[in-house]
Amino acid sequence: MTQLSFKIVVTLALATLALGIGAQQAEKSRPNFLLIVADDLAYTDLGVFGGEIATPNLDALADKGVKFTSFYTAPTCSPSRAMLLTGQDAHKVGLGTMAEALHEFPFLAGQPGYEGHLDRDASTIAGLLGAGGYRTMMVGKWHLGFAPQHSPKAFGFQKSFVLLQGGADHFGADQGEPGSKGRIPASYQEDGTPARYPVGRYSTEFYTDKILEYLEREPGEKRPFFAYLAYTAPHWPVQAPENLIDKYKGMYAGGPNAMQRARLARLKELGLLNENLLTTGPESLLEWDKLSAGERAQSARLMEVYAAMVDSLDQNVGRVLAALEKSGELDNTVIIFMSDNGAEGLAQAGLERYLGPMGYSADRIAELTAANADPEKIGRPGSFATYGPGWAQASTGPFRLFKGATNEGGVRTPAFVSGAGVSGGPIYRDPVSVRDIFPTLLELAGVQDPTASDAVEPADLPAAISWVPMLDDDPATTMASHTVLGWEFIFRRAIRQGNWKAVFSREEPAVGGAGPGEEPPRWRLYDLGEDLTELHDLAGKHPAVLEGLVSNWNRYAQANGVVASPPARTGNNTQTRPATK
Repeated sequence: MTQLSFKIVVTLALATLALGIGAQQAEKSRPNFLLIVADDLAYTDLGVFGGEIATPNLDALADKGVKFTSFYTAPTCSPSRAMLLTGQDAHKVGLGTMAEALHEFPFLAGQPGYEGHLDRDASTIAGLLGAGGYRTMMVGKWHLGFAPQHSPKAFGFQKSFVLLQGGADHFGADQGEPGSKGRIPASYQEDGTPARYPVGRYSTEFYTDKILEYLEREPGEKRPFFAYLAYTAPHWPVQAPENLIDKYKGMYAGGPNAMQRARLARLKELGLLNENLLTTGPESLLEWDKLSAGERAQSARLMEVYAAMVDSLDQNVGRVLAALEKSGELDNTVIIFMSDNGAEGLAQAGLERYLGPMGYSADRIAELTAANADPEKIGRPGSFATYGPGWAQASTGPFRLFKGATNEGGVRTPAFVSGAGVSGGPIYRDPVSVRDIFPTLLELAGVQDPTASDAVEPADLPAAISWVPMLDDDPATTMASHTVLGWEFIFRRAIRQGNWKAVFSREEPAVGGAGPGEEPPRWRLYDLGEDLTELHDLAGKHPAVLEGLVSNWNRYAQANGVVASPPARTGNNTQTRPATK
């Protein structure tokens, strides 16, 4: 559908809805929506999900709402954000992979659904809510396209200040000049126009200032708002205000395994993890006792800085909540909080290799590498570090692996919904998807998606499901459950159906294609009802179950245009492989 025809359809649909919506508003004003996304936040980072980091504002908000123990995203950020804003599988709207991955896998370029930016004709929450009478705004990480036609403004955000890339220095260093061409480390836009980030301001504080600025109402402004607060923390580089880093000094001297054990115990105390299900999570990838004292000090410092980033995020969410309460709008605001994927397990050496393709000069990379080697400089402006796979694995709680993997640690993230009309205290344990947020907000707003099909999705294919029946807390209503969830990212595959989950992977903790001497990837079968950690492959014991799951994954792949495998070479010809076992 072209943009013109889309606008015509929206106009006609809204005209037919106007009387009904007006009647609803006469009885009760439509809710505001505050959608908060943390970047690479791990499953157990928040206190309400077992963490030791001080997050009182988010904890209190979650305790007043519904906490999800099985909230699923894509394995990485851009696909998750595409699914969030459109309610579609990422392959359907141009984000079958991230733009950065197209440099590593050039044969994906040109494949439908692998454009690396959001499809221009995609319906978004912002576009539909804006057409339906909402003020729409966002700040923070966009990562869904660089061109003007792929900007937040093009997809319905009336106000926005965004980072276009996937990550950047949190104090504004190394940004390109507005309108710079070529590959640069960081570039920003405000309302679709190239902008300059104020150097020296900490990202979480600055983005909070911006959303508070946008939330202020002009005299006579009565429209409800949709605010998308997409923080860039705690994504690398790990950086935070010095006073917050000092708050966590010494807290992680025991290493990641000690932290993991404590978090698992708290998960059980909070009722988020079945006492009898398992006693430990997967072993950390960092052998703490074998490190030198200096190496342990440096590693602990990385986790201290990371904790400070999460602490800052919580404090700034508190600022937003306080402003909404002061304006009298908090009680009429539905708040959804989530992380976009699992914890970031990229090792420091891998991050430093990534700096060149990001646009950093050789001299600048040398400066950053030197700063990263000094524990006293880690976390300050001028450093560019990540906390690595050991802390990432420890932070995922009982789950296996982290960001980029289709195992539970890559796609199961912390999330909750709170605020207007949401009953407090419950824990919702059935699987839910990031795609569900799209139909949930539209239903709560009384806005329809005119491009939606009336056809019923097949039961064995993933679909977006509205949470409204659950939020109503009405015993007479029952929320539909996800019968199947499917994933694919850079040829890593998975499907969940009930408690059964099939994952296409290698045996080793690392993910990706096989290297020299390594076992090639294959399908493995897990029973999540007994084995959340995905340690016990049951493929040999239940071959019929695996066969059925793989068959359904192939249907999912075909329905969504998935390129399932790297090219098969025949002579001088290269062809991408269709979805197969």
